[in-house]
Amino acid sequence: MAGSDKYTINSQRSVLTEEQDALLDLYIQHLDNFFEDIKKSEKIQVEIETLHLKRILKK
Repeated sequence: MAGSDKYTINSQRSVLTEEQDALLDLYIQHLDNFFEDIKKSEKIQVEIETLHLKRILKK
């Protein structure tokens, strides 16, 4: 059964050449990293805004 799964995966990817598949993998990895960086920056922004609001409330 594992062999048939491998065959299915290979036949689905046969639309792309190996080079195109490698480029697609790199592009997807780049997008994943980009979105992870966005998540991190949003967390930092929320923390900055929270600290700012706390300072305002303490005054």
